[in-house]
Amino acid sequence: MRLFCRVLTGVLLVLPAVSAVYKDEAYQNDWHLALIGASIPSSTFFHQPAPDAKASLIYTLTSRSILAAINPRDGSIVWRHLLGGGTSFGVARKADGAVIAAVDGDVKAFDAIDGKLIWGMTSSERVKDLQVIGGSIAIVLFENGSVAKVSGGKIVWESPAVDGDIPQSLLVQGNNVMALYQQPLKGLRIATIPTETGKLSSSSISASIQPVDKIYSSASVVVWTENSLGQIKFLVLGVKSSAVSVAAPERVVDIKFQASGKTLLVHYETEDKSWAEVYGVDQMKGSVDSLYSLGAKAARSAFSVTEYGSETYITWTLPNGECFLYGSKCADVLDSYTSDSQNNGDVSVLSAISEVIPKTEKKYAVRTFIATSSPGFHANTHLIRNGKTMWSRPESLVSVTTSAWVELLDPAAEEVAEELDVEGHKNVIGAYVHRLTRHAHELVTYGPDWLAGIPGRVTDAFLGNEIREERGGKWRDFFGFRKYAVVATKEGGLVALDVGRKGLIVWEVSLVSGKDSGQWQGVQHIYEVAKGTLGVVTCGGEYWEVDAFEGKVLTKEDVGGRVKSSTILMRGGKSKVIIVVLEGDRIAVLPPGSALGEPAYIVVRGDAGVLNGLRVDNITLTTVKTWDFVPQPTERIHSVINRPVHDPIASIGKVLGDRSVMYKYINKNLITIIATDPAHSSATIYILESVSGVILYSAIHAGADTTKPITATMSENWLVYSYFGTEEVNGEPGAKGYQLVVSELFESRSPNHRGPLAAAQTYSALAGEIGRPHVLSHSYIFPAEISSLGVTATKQGITTREVLAVMPWSSSIIALPKRLLDPRRPVGHDPSEAEREEGLMKYAPALEIDPRSVLNHKRELLGITDIVTTPAQLESTSIIFAYGGDLFGTRVTPSMPFDVLGKGFSKIQLLGTILALGVGVGFVAPMVRRKQINQRWLTLS
Repeated sequence: MRLFCRVLTGVLLVLPAVSAVYKDEAYQNDWHLALIGASIPSSTFFHQPAPDAKASLIYTLTSRSILAAINPRDGSIVWRHLLGGGTSFGVARKADGAVIAAVDGDVKAFDAIDGKLIWGMTSSERVKDLQVIGGSIAIVLFENGSVAKVSGGKIVWESPAVDGDIPQSLLVQGNNVMALYQQPLKGLRIATIPTETGKLSSSSISASIQPVDKIYSSASVVVWTENSLGQIKFLVLGVKSSAVSVAAPERVVDIKFQASGKTLLVHYETEDKSWAEVYGVDQMKGSVDSLYSLGAKAARSAFSVTEYGSETYITWTLPNGECFLYGSKCADVLDSYTSDSQNNGDVSVLSAISEVIPKTEKKYAVRTFIATSSPGFHANTHLIRNGKTMWSRPESLVSVTTSAWVELLDPAAEEVAEELDVEGHKNVIGAYVHRLTRHAHELVTYGPDWLAGIPGRVTDAFLGNEIREERGGKWRDFFGFRKYAVVATKEGGLVALDVGRKGLIVWEVSLVSGKDSGQWQGVQHIYEVAKGTLGVVTCGGEYWEVDAFEGKVLTKEDVGGRVKSSTILMRGGKSKVIIVVLEGDRIAVLPPGSALGEPAYIVVRGDAGVLNGLRVDNITLTTVKTWDFVPQPTERIHSVINRPVHDPIASIGKVLGDRSVMYKYINKNLITIIATDPAHSSATIYILESVSGVILYSAIHAGADTTKPITATMSENWLVYSYFGTEEVNGEPGAKGYQLVVSELFESRSPNHRGPLAAAQTYSALAGEIGRPHVLSHSYIFPAEISSLGVTATKQGITTREVLAVMPWSSSIIALPKRLLDPRRPVGHDPSEAEREEGLMKYAPALEIDPRSVLNHKRELLGITDIVTTPAQLESTSIIFAYGGDLFGTRVTPSMPFDVLGKGFSKIQLLGTILALGVGVGFVAPMVRRKQINQRWLTLS
């Protein structure tokens, strides 16, 4: 025995040590595309983050009120901050080692290197413009017309406003700051304020400005248009002079101004051309002189005026990507750059911000940050360096409004699908011979390669190497982690993202042409109507069919009117039809030529703020109203929530700790209606049976703040929703804060009882034979606002579900186990032995956020509005995709990965343990046999 122990110890010593901690899988299975939105040209600039910095960063404030620093080397975001509600007006300016930005009434200074807040101040008035003096001191123009000097977050002085004047802009000239105002029916007023004292003096300018006219100011000149872009006037600041007038060219649809130093550029746009006039500003003489003209080129181009040292440079970027560099003295081209991009004719350059650095004689380093627009895709950004596109950012995806999942093809099934179809049309003997021949052919064709690959696969398996992806494109991986999420942008773009490959953009399609973009009304919904085919229904009444794998447009049809709503139905086997509800409750069935098959029951929103149940005849497509849902007179319907399309139920009952069963109330036709009453600060939750219109359950929450998000999600037989409760309810103290409520429906309050329809063989919802559920509810205080809710989905529904919550306050998504929200948690006492066996814990009114439940880890998710889920091939795994601002994807395993080995599993250690046990058995077996024989001899004696 001692010899065996020594040998066993020696064998175990040669095995690798067991790791006590599994490798963290954070950032392995998830991905994040941080988006900032459309850049505001006047608040976008190159800026050295520190005086001794060798390189510049790109700083931009976007239409989503996000201030961001972008690395011009690769387009990555160095830092970003959400400064407002997402659609507010803002302005940003460069400062010494800082960036100062204002959104609404908030003015903040951030460190240019790391984005940390230096100082901030808040005003009740919105900020109109902002300029920086003396390092990081801000001069702020408010929308009420007042001007304030802000230093270190404190107001040094404030100049009062003049009633009736409309503030336009600020400019700094020497030791004075000038505020430009428009005086209705009079002209313009310039208020001159010394930056030290804040004492006001002003002067007026006669001007006739129409609503379409523009006003622009720089440190040396004020420019404005009159007579609806028919005339341009220049006024040099700092000297006593009159305005210089220039007639604008004919057929001009837009005029833009840019200035830097003593150079002023006027950019003209017509329907098919664009060009510029360059002027020089002489402040000594008070004159504006024309220097040269740039001949007309393609329309929808952009100019950038920038300074380096004492020289001013002008960069002209065309829609095809060509760039031309000019100086400020003459129209000679200093340098030109051809483009390597393949832009189509519908691309427009919205704005361009350049950085020009002279290298040697007649050689320049030109970097231009541009924002482009094309039909369906608005505000994508690119960096062009000497004519070459270095990187692009798909900022158009910030406006995603709807999405759909696309299942990729199973290579094992698709390769033999045709062969099986052939066999299905043969007799038994012929089918057998065909299959035998096919197997022999596969063995000869694929057998040698499969045998040759065995050593590599075995080695990878034992060394824990990642399984190499052998197939791409439309073929899914073995575990089904690769799927396409097809999204539609607000502007009419359709994009396929491969969620299994870090959100890789697979293809893009525009659903709108340039001439029709003004009439575009958005995508109503996207459906997978067949394997590999997408059906896109637009609000304007168009139906598109698109190849889901390659993005090719297959068909385009006119539905016949504006679309109110749509839904997809299964009609026998795998056949799908889309029911579209048009104005006047007219019905169309898509794809064109499809048959409804049998009558359908749908729910639509009426024009008067009600819900209607409609029966659609399968032959004539006429509708009959079956029920109405009319909220209370002071209520309005906030939202309608349906069960997920894929929502399998693995068990019809919940097994209790004493082995009894609570049967779930299962009805695929359940919908939830949230109605709000702003006048009485209340929210009412209704659960309806959508075929009969019967209200199965309702709950009213008095003291609900209807101005804050109210969101809900449904699955199986339960509902989870969130709202904000106010401090008082009907004059009595209430639970102020965000509340999370769960309601679960059962057939009966008694275990092992099926309720009123237990003995029924058949029943009809139209006849009201649906039974009334027994509802259990619990309410919890939640520590943060929830803007959207979702629920995980797995292939068979066996895995425990998790509720997904978007928390904008922390810019994160968390996963709450459904078991944590079980309404059967015991109240006021510890769980009994049977309840503990169910996994129930004592009810606590407040839920705490477990940091381990944060799906995005340390990533900051901004603007997320929706979460969609889909199952993988593994029952344990659910795939998640979130959109609406940033894009985020990940995989979760609510019941742990019980059907696949983890990365930390050591096959070498397992094999070593088996060998060690085999060796041990080899030593122990003879000793045990000898002992048994000796025992028998002793027994006989």
